[in-house]
Amino acid sequence: MSLPHAILGFLDYQPMSGYDLKKYFDQSVTHFWSATQSHIYKALEDMGERGMVESQVIQQDGKPNRKQYKITDAGRKELRRWVSTPLPVEAKREAWLIQVFFAHNISNAEIASLFENRIERLQKSLSECQLAQEHIEKNARQENMKRMQSLWQLTLDYGIDYFENEISWLEKTLPVIRQLPPLALPGKQKVRAA
Repeated sequence: MSLPHAILGFLDYQPMSGYDLKKYFDQSVTHFWSATQSHIYKALEDMGERGMVESQVIQQDGKPNRKQYKITDAGRKELRRWVSTPLPVEAKREAWLIQVFFAHNISNAEIASLFENRIERLQKSLSECQLAQEHIEKNARQENMKRMQSLWQLTLDYGIDYFENEISWLEKTLPVIRQLPPLALPGKQKVRAA
């Protein structure tokens, strides 16, 4: 997914500052896409140079001035093009599975600990989905938001299913990890490429 396209999507709702955008990312799409504040500001700068967003400084009493961004017609056209274009299936990259793949030199208990830690973190992510659910429900009260609310709910349901499925797999796999053959004595093991 393209960070600039996600930013254009949010700015299509209303003008926002970089700070507001970070807040929206964290409250609505964090279950499938995250962004750091610095990446957001860098993308906004690039998008401004490409004519997809415009900015203006908003004067604030007693606070620092605030830079607010809005989508341009060119940005809206690019967002529509991107949203309606099928994307290729992305190659899966899971660093923690690389850890598991090469974990033959650590104990079963250490591997199990990796799994248990991952379960805890996924359960935390699952509970954070409640924040997104509250955001969806809050916006659903507005009459003209029904269509957007339904689409937001679909993506949240995907995130919840994803986390629940991985937790289920981890819990199912933990007994297998605990019963792996004992750790081999130190030394190089030769493995032939398939």
